[in-house]
Amino acid sequence: MSLWKEIEQRIIWDFKVGDEFKKCQEGYAFVVDVYEGIPKLSLYKIKKNSAECNPIKKQPDQELLLSAIERQGIKIIRGGIFSIDSELQEWIKENLEDVLRFV
Repeated sequence: MSLWKEIEQRIIWDFKVGDEFKKCQEGYAFVVDVYEGIPKLSLYKIKKNSAECNPIKKQPDQELLLSAIERQGIKIIRGGIFSIDSELQEWIKENLEDVLRFV
């Protein structure tokens, strides 16, 4: 089985940042990772006692990423990891094969 198919089967769609070690659930989630004020869609790999965040190659429009953060009541900041919203989740699902192809 290809790596992206394995990832696809282990995506946690209802993931909320901050819950990764509360539920002891291993798998993958999508998050908005903001570094130096620039948001990027990233794949968040969750293990028992650690997590790793890596930006994906195929990115949605910046406006979609920013609005996903703002709809959570968060003003854009210089850095942090934020949950995705339903609109961003829809974009990911529509582009999932391309998103995961280059993981």
